[in-house]
Amino acid sequence: MKNIIKSLFFLFCLLNNFCLIGQYVIQGGERLEKEMSRNSWPRDTLEYARLCVHYRQLVRKDTLIPDEYETSEMILQIGRQISNYTNWIELHNDSIVAYELKNTDESVLAIVNRSVSRTYKSGDYQTILKNYPEGRTQVQSRVFFDRYLYEEDSPVFNWQLEKEESEWLGYKCRKATCTFRGRHYTAWYAPGISVSNGPWKFTGLPGLILRVSDARGDYVFDATALYRVTWERPIYIEKRPQEIKTTREKFLKAERAGMANPGFNIQASGKVKDVSDIRKKFPYNPMELE
Repeated sequence: MKNIIKSLFFLFCLLNNFCLIGQYVIQGGERLEKEMSRNSWPRDTLEYARLCVHYRQLVRKDTLIPDEYETSEMILQIGRQISNYTNWIELHNDSIVAYELKNTDESVLAIVNRSVSRTYKSGDYQTILKNYPEGRTQVQSRVFFDRYLYEEDSPVFNWQLEKEESEWLGYKCRKATCTFRGRHYTAWYAPGISVSNGPWKFTGLPGLILRVSDARGDYVFDATALYRVTWERPIYIEKRPQEIKTTREKFLKAERAGMANPGFNIQASGKVKDVSDIRKKFPYNPMELE
């Protein structure tokens, strides 16, 4: 179900951005009705979150437009052994759609259109599971209609601890810097929160990372809220049968190729036939340059 919703949402974005239409409403189709009427992909609950941290993630997609950022509201769910960094809006949208499909008499198409409206421009769609499996990091992402999954050894960040201090969300923070895969980062972590974790793949500091950015200002992560979880909030993984299992290097190669020739890659998916209005090349400013 989630796979179909996101595909439709992406199609909506393509139409909105490249055909210059003001609004788009997904319309009928027996196939859509049948597919959306199924249950969502099976989920495995890995463990339960103890701490949740919300981050405002800013990404400069096009270096030629330095003042324009994609904004994503992300959430880091931290359990005893595993953590999950994902899009907060899309995480909750799945639950809303599942509830509406089971508990309302509305048509599937009405529910889908409302879902698209909620998630329009929600931003980053990656899911990053740290220490799953043990000692590894798992990433679920997408290049247009193709969904990818890759694992890598948990990254090692060679942080340099510095004496400079600041304050974020009322917590005393200390500064740390490192260079990782082609970018130089400055992080502010809270020693008073004894959790070695942070947004994206960041980890390895003696405290929770509340703010981190790269030297170019292309990527900025600011914590906006954090709270202890006193109820059962599952950290789960979805089993999607159509995901392409690959490596980090091959995923980045596919992503780079997709941005360089989006029309070819979208047409190759078979889901969109007319790609004449799609730009010949998308701006590409990946976080990992190496």
